[in-house]
Amino acid sequence: MAEPAWAVLSFWVPLYLAKEHGMDLKQIAMFAWLPFLAADLGSVVSGYLTRLYVRWFGCTRVNSVIASSVTGAFLMLSLALVAITRDPYITIILISIGGFGHQIISCMLSALVVESFDKGQMATVNGMRGSAAWIASFLFSLLIGVTADKIGFNPLFIAMGFFDLIGAVFLVAFIAERRAKRA
Repeated sequence: MAEPAWAVLSFWVPLYLAKEHGMDLKQIAMFAWLPFLAADLGSVVSGYLTRLYVRWFGCTRVNSVIASSVTGAFLMLSLALVAITRDPYITIILISIGGFGHQIISCMLSALVVESFDKGQMATVNGMRGSAAWIASFLFSLLIGVTADKIGFNPLFIAMGFFDLIGAVFLVAFIAERRAKRA
């Protein structure tokens, strides 16, 4: 559920900034790179975040990866706030927070593959994960192209803000390791 948001950040944010905030190409060029810098920082922070969850809360490695993903999903809520923000600079900050959160999730999903599968299966599973992610991105980009002119970008940003929380619920429900019940 995370990858469509990255496709929007990659391909649609400049058009959004031009249409909704009246930014010209020079203004877009000055600020549209910030979400990508924030995403890079999210990649770096994601590895440290898992260690913190292990150290502070005693999480297993798998659960620390899931907890980090959930943290990223909550950061993605910033994209939903884009819909109610009129200031273009606050918009860039919120989108940057979303990029930071997205990259935490993206790195953690790769780490989850490493933690959950044999080394002979990792490349195949990660390739399938990546293929599914880009198919979802492609389909969501088509949806944006069809709907943005009709309903605007705001409902799409709201949806992107919540997609990753839905994915986080699935991670916790189906993949998180449960403690053994005591008799």
